Amino acid sequence: MSPTISPDAPAVELPAVAAGRLPPRYALPMQRALLDAIAPLLVENVSILDVGAGRGPTLALASRPRGAYYVGLDISADELGAAEPTAYDATVVQDVASPIQVDRAFDLVISWQVLEHVDRVDLALDNLREVLKPGGTLVAQLSGSRSVFALLARAMPHPLRVSAMTHLLGDAVEDKFPTRFDRCTARWLRQFLATWTSVEVLAHYRGATYFNFFSPLQRAYLAYENRIEKAAMSELATHYLVIARR
Repeated sequence: MSPTISPDAPAVELPAVAAGRLPPRYALPMQRALLDAIAPLLVENVSILDVGAGRGPTLALASRPRGAYYVGLDISADELGAAEPTAYDATVVQDVASPIQVDRAFDLVISWQVLEHVDRVDLALDNLREVLKPGGTLVAQLSGSRSVFALLARAMPHPLRVSAMTHLLGDAVEDKFPTRFDRCTARWLRQFLATWTSVEVLAHYRGATYFNFFSPLQRAYLAYENRIEKAAMSELATHYLVIARR
């Protein structure tokens, strides 16, 4: 499940930025770049496939243009079944790494913090391309597999990771799903998307909140993150925004 994005919600890190504990790049909410990429594509009667949103569609009903046809795809029938009755016009229960069974092509595919959970990112991207209309666009944000938090997650069994995040960070157990981090780097993503008409892979460096539980560790991490951000070391980025046109 990914949460429904509120266009007006401030960044949760804003108080820490104001207090000088986090650098200015944390002042804008993470979802702003995704919403800005989607905004020009939200035209009347647009068809949208929302991948992996489950009970919380990425775009709220009020954020969709008139006549929009909005389909939710998730591997979990329970997650889709827990959504509000008006959340989706239709739903598809399946793994995005398998050929997608839908009865139409889409103008727009969106995916918020989902692709790091799939076993084969290359297959997932190929399958999403197949359900886009010619000229259709994929907008997806995902976590990077060489980020510090991803390396730690991959070193832990999933139950231990969930326990750590719930006890140290206060995260909800039901929001934590197994992560695979299959080749989620700028180089691999560009390679997987090489046959698309146009591709942008934008790197972000926003991993400090994983260390909120211990300030000295967070400061040490930020020294590292500030360095890789300044050097534009995109292979080590914490997150990527992918904007790809079929």
